[in-house]
Amino acid sequence: MEPTDTPDGDLRVELDGLRRRLDDHALLLRKVQQGTTELAESVGRLVTGQRRRDRWVSVNSFVAYLLFTAILGGAMLVLYRSRAGQLVRDRDSAVAERDLARARAKTLDDQLTARTAAGEQAFAYYQLLTTGKRTEAVTRFGELDQANLTATERAVFEQGHKQARAEIIDAGYLTGLDAARAGDHAKAISELRRALAYEDEGPRAAQMRYFLGVALLKTNAPKDARHELELALAGRVEQAGATDARYYLASAIEAMGDLDQARREYDKFASAAAQHPLAAAARRKAMALARQTKPSN
Repeated sequence: MEPTDTPDGDLRVELDGLRRRLDDHALLLRKVQQGTTELAESVGRLVTGQRRRDRWVSVNSFVAYLLFTAILGGAMLVLYRSRAGQLVRDRDSAVAERDLARARAKTLDDQLTARTAAGEQAFAYYQLLTTGKRTEAVTRFGELDQANLTATERAVFEQGHKQARAEIIDAGYLTGLDAARAGDHAKAISELRRALAYEDEGPRAAQMRYFLGVALLKTNAPKDARHELELALAGRVEQAGATDARYYLASAIEAMGDLDQARREYDKFASAAAQHPLAAAARRKAMALARQTKPSN
């Protein structure tokens, strides 16, 4: 009978079977333990890697945050500078517009002041014309050159000035002529000189100088008389009808003592106006002066 057939044999078989199973379980346990250890190590490595990745992500996140902050700050700075530059330009433009407005206001104020002053000046001059103050009106006409007058005002005052001058000249000429004819030589001299102060050239001026020269001669002012009569003759007063002007010139020169020149003027007059009532007297005077200036042997 085989030993395995006995109860002890069965027991030993079971024990062997159990030992084998225990060995198998132990082996399995060791494998499980080894696997667990490897798994734990893998998990440890994974955790360590994850921690490293987490730290790297954190660092990257921080760096990204810093970069974002820097970019955002730069953008804000650029925006601020752009906006600030625009505000500065707007401020400068507003200041320039303000200064321009002030300058324009000042210009308008100056123009208004000048126009007001010109209006007052124009009214004062108009009163001179309307009240017959011709001499003062003519004298003060030059003051209107710088006045801020309108074209109409200036044209009106220029016409008034011309008319006032003409009236002064006419009054002086006619009054002086009447005074000379009446023998009031002092008044004739005053009036004619006043008229000549406003018209010293032309045919009428030559006429006034003729009458003025005669009046001066008759008031014992031969030098002034000679000057006025020479100007009258230069103005062709003889051709205008005053043919005796040279006779009076000769008389003025004679009174000054220039006898030879006086004789020549008397001869010129007598030859040019042989039919004049004073021609005979001129010839006599010329002969008398010739005798006085004839050199003695």
